[in-house]
Amino acid sequence: MKIWAMAQTVIKSFCIGAMCIHCMGADAQSQWESQVLPVELSVGYAVRTIDLNRDGKLDILITDSKRYLWLENPNWETHVIHETPDAKNDNVCMAPHDVDGDGKVDLAIGHDWQPNNTTSGGEIGWLKSPVDPRQPWSYSKIAEEPTTHRMHWGDIDQDGKKELYVLPLKGRNSAGPGFDQTPVRLLQFEIPADPSVDAWPMKVLDDKKHVSHNFEIVDMFDTGRPEFLIASYEGVARLMFTEDGRKFNYPLGIGHQGEAPARGSSEVRLGRLAGNGHFIATIEPWHGNEVVVYSNRPDLGQRFMHREVIDDELKWGHAVACADLDLDSDEEIVVGVRDDQAPHRCGVRIYDLNENKWERTLLEPGQVAVEDLVVADLNSDGRNDIIAVGRATHNAVIYWNRR
Repeated sequence: MKIWAMAQTVIKSFCIGAMCIHCMGADAQSQWESQVLPVELSVGYAVRTIDLNRDGKLDILITDSKRYLWLENPNWETHVIHETPDAKNDNVCMAPHDVDGDGKVDLAIGHDWQPNNTTSGGEIGWLKSPVDPRQPWSYSKIAEEPTTHRMHWGDIDQDGKKELYVLPLKGRNSAGPGFDQTPVRLLQFEIPADPSVDAWPMKVLDDKKHVSHNFEIVDMFDTGRPEFLIASYEGVARLMFTEDGRKFNYPLGIGHQGEAPARGSSEVRLGRLAGNGHFIATIEPWHGNEVVVYSNRPDLGQRFMHREVIDDELKWGHAVACADLDLDSDEEIVVGVRDDQAPHRCGVRIYDLNENKWERTLLEPGQVAVEDLVVADLNSDGRNDIIAVGRATHNAVIYWNRR
């Protein structure tokens, strides 16, 4: 644990108080104004924001069951990027990036989503943007990996070029009910000279974790080197690579360790606080009922970060984001809840740290059965807004920040 001790010397120790759910009143809720977007979804598996048409405004990208869509800011006109209405299985994830270097944003995608088929399927590909992104895009296949579930672009090796990182949900050839016989492979794909024709070189970066639901690429300790935060049955882990290519896996939090599949951590996002502090926000266990915060000091006598459950009144938490929503330099936690469990409703929840207590605000409970959400400043007013997409509710909603 020498590396952990060294890390502690470059950050400020931050302790978050005992578990407390303090619900905010009407003032906090009135900060937000909801707008239901003019689109009906089957399942809104993923949502991202990016300026797709290069007009200086952030547009909204959505992965729907049989379509990839973008909604054009500010009127939110819907444009179909790609659709597969006759496909047996669903689309599930995406990651925007200029793949071919022509100055236009393209889209890496994961589809043929079969969550319990660990032997085949899970196609990975990319969609090339035309000159006018409102026109149809062209698809090229990259590879297959069963249960492909999450993807991000990053430059882990710091060669000045981004690679595509893909994380399946379950290990190849694993079986229920726990799907914990074989580990998940974290894959890296390098963009070839001609990405539409040439094979994409692939590396397996990690194969030590089981049932990995989400990951994030961060620079946790501000070292200048990007690294991975990964949520899995094993909890939350930090995966980093040194300049000479050596790999280090550091467990940060053990998660909620019940009987599989109620194990570990499900979502993971890094949050930052004023004064160089930070925390990690998760949902635990896998598809679980707890919002958990890890602060950046280990528990006394333990190698893990300090674990605090800040909310357990939910069913099937399914999205987490960290962002400064009230301009106080501390990032808040935004959580999406997918299912109702009486008396607690699905929807978007915000947790704000105030005098060592996390205060909870519920936004329009029951409005969105959240499958995914993202935080971004959609109208360039300096305040972060929230965009959520639903499963059972089949909708997409902007929560405008009017603070």
